[in-house]
Amino acid sequence: MYIVRYADDFKVFCRYRADAEKVFIAVKQWLHERLKLEVSEEKSKICNLKKQYSEFLGFKFKVIRKGTHYTTRTHMSDKAVQRETKNLIEQVKRISRPKDDKDEALMVCKYNAMVIGMQNYYCVASCVSQDCAKIAYQVNRVLKTRLKGRLKKQGSYELHNYIGQRYGNSKQMRYVHGQPVVPVGYVQYRIPHWKKKKVCKYTASGRAEIHKNLGLDMDILLKLMRNPSIGRSIEYMDNRISLYAAQYGKCAITGKLLDISEIHCHHKTPVHMGGNDRYENLIIVHYRIHQLIHATQTATIHKILAEFDLTSKQLAKLNQLRLKAGLEEIS
Repeated sequence: MYIVRYADDFKVFCRYRADAEKVFIAVKQWLHERLKLEVSEEKSKICNLKKQYSEFLGFKFKVIRKGTHYTTRTHMSDKAVQRETKNLIEQVKRISRPKDDKDEALMVCKYNAMVIGMQNYYCVASCVSQDCAKIAYQVNRVLKTRLKGRLKKQGSYELHNYIGQRYGNSKQMRYVHGQPVVPVGYVQYRIPHWKKKKVCKYTASGRAEIHKNLGLDMDILLKLMRNPSIGRSIEYMDNRISLYAAQYGKCAITGKLLDISEIHCHHKTPVHMGGNDRYENLIIVHYRIHQLIHATQTATIHKILAEFDLTSKQLAKLNQLRLKAGLEEIS
């Protein structure tokens, strides 16, 4: 048999019903005697996954035959569909009666975050597009009724690069005073990834495996997550964390492991030259290297160079960043 657990919610999978009945009794008895816990009779039951759905963590799934083998058909659970529909409709109502233009923009941003969050979580359900289509049907009716003349087909997402990349090709895109409203029904199934069985945050060896795979200083990573840069976009802060992980906490020029006080996130194409906060336009470097990239005074350049024994290859990387910033190469 197999057991899949998340916190206090778990499923036990058996090949034969006779085994399932024995395990069901044994699990209830063990939980009662060892942990003094009672199993919910309403939520706990034995079911044949070839004939009926079973629910787990907001999903419902069953086994279906596909050619000569079996696979799973997964949906959002009925309760999840009802909950998400209700929450989104309530948010649309808030958008319909804002205090002012700023409040309206904030309400639209929150609505978009709710939709994107829902799609990111449930996109591993094989039938997620069908479920989101049901939600979209009800939510869109309320959008059209409540927002009436404010909901347009034309607008811009220049300040919302992520939305533009992900939803720009959708004909379901709508705009409120030029601000994009993310389409609920525009979602695609994403194949869930496998992970090693020994990776587990509940055991010492499992946690060690997680840290080994990351190869990062988790204290620094947490500090980056909990200390946002004032005045920077969410996209910038998210990409800064992603880059720190991708570069294994090292400076992109020197290869030196960076302490939290040494981490600087550099825009390859500066913002004043049209650069943005996208992942490909950012790079993690040592704060003194960052100063060197932007330095124009000869004395400053020589002083910082004296602190680092840069190889010709490292200097070439540095000069590439200086050229993109519109500055001369360092010879």
